[in-house]
Amino acid sequence: MNNVVLANTWRFFGLLLAQVLIFKQVSDAIGPWFSLFVYPLFVLFLPVLIPSSAAVLLAFLMGILVDFYYQSPGVHASASAFSAFCRSLILAFLEPKGGFSGTAPIPTPHHVGWQTFIQILTLYLFVHLFWYFAVSEFTFVYFGSIFLKTIASLFISVMMAVLYMGLFRTKL
Repeated sequence: MNNVVLANTWRFFGLLLAQVLIFKQVSDAIGPWFSLFVYPLFVLFLPVLIPSSAAVLLAFLMGILVDFYYQSPGVHASASAFSAFCRSLILAFLEPKGGFSGTAPIPTPHHVGWQTFIQILTLYLFVHLFWYFAVSEFTFVYFGSIFLKTIASLFISVMMAVLYMGLFRTKL
């Protein structure tokens, strides 16, 4: 249990620092249509059997800290909490054939395979990004703009998440 807590603590602070120190500047440099978000990976890589309420609280904490650095009051917190709420639904929808077991503590390629991982990652980031852009625009009048920003950001965020998985080979 201590290894899981320690690994998630390091992941929390590592992804938070990477998001606010590196990827914020990258997103600012490449323009308003492409936003690169890696901090949602923290919630995605929480243990599968964690209660949804705990995942939502941890996601809210991560989101509010990102909001502090982005100076966007509540937008990231809202998107993080919503995507954490949807996480259990996404995992249930894309559950491997044998189901998640005690040997699959987190949904990574090591535990579920690359194909299932990419599907879970893409759907999870789509939910997160769509909610983020919808809340930041605060109206569905700009649905086309929200959808295009979501797709553009989804593409580069998935690529960065796959690169992250290749570099760090998350197992816990």
